[in-house]
Amino acid sequence: MAFAANRNLQLAYDVIGAGPDLLLIAGTSADRALWAQVRPALSERFRTIAFDNRDCGASGASPGDYGIGDLVDDTIAVLDAVGSERPHILGHSLGGMIAQEFALAHPERVASLTLANSWARRDTYVTSVFDLARDLSQSIEDDALRLRAIYFMALGVPILRTVPLAGMVEQVLAAGPAQSRQAVVRQWQIDLDADTLDRLAAITAPTHVIWSTGDKLLPEPHGRDLVQGIPNAFETVMDGIGHAPMIEDPAAFAAAVLGFLDSRFQRETHSDPIR
Repeated sequence: MAFAANRNLQLAYDVIGAGPDLLLIAGTSADRALWAQVRPALSERFRTIAFDNRDCGASGASPGDYGIGDLVDDTIAVLDAVGSERPHILGHSLGGMIAQEFALAHPERVASLTLANSWARRDTYVTSVFDLARDLSQSIEDDALRLRAIYFMALGVPILRTVPLAGMVEQVLAAGPAQSRQAVVRQWQIDLDADTLDRLAAITAPTHVIWSTGDKLLPEPHGRDLVQGIPNAFETVMDGIGHAPMIEDPAAFAAAVLGFLDSRFQRETHSDPIR
């Protein structure tokens, strides 16, 4: 693990694998561990770069409120630290929103986008879900109970039928301390503020949109918004999976990501890395 700096804020990152660069951006409250089950497959073909967003994991706590633009600046700081000029970008949920804003602000630095379980504009349903998640994060002091509530909202029915929720949370908390309530609330507020719908047509990078039929946080219309709004977007639908396909069906998720990249960038994936 190493650190990049955006002003005085330290951002934890690591690099695994060799090949063209693939930047992994996690979503709300998630750190690099989100990618643990799919990263071995991805790093066989790519130099994977993963980092903890501010307020998450081993990265520094934000000194105050911030916006999506600050998270884009954090992303640039990490890319500059590892010498990556034009990576492929895979973003999940809020990470997908960060990826969209990055591609709009810095199109010359994006080889492709993969947006997993993300959105462009919240509707009444998603507003209610994000509001609830923010308010639960603010009011529940017990870390285990708070995580159980959020995981229940995020994970699909198949995994909840086979893996006990309390046991899952115990394993997460055993790996390290929970994110502070204030940090979680700040990130849910960014989710509530983010919006790219009217600007999607300006995204020029080849784009892959992955959405899941069992996603309770961001159901089908939000994946469709991205597919319809981004020119020539490619679509993958994961049947029955919830909001975290890289955890719920890692083999299928990794295959979808690599399939898109290989089919469109086959020559690049077998040549010198783009950095």
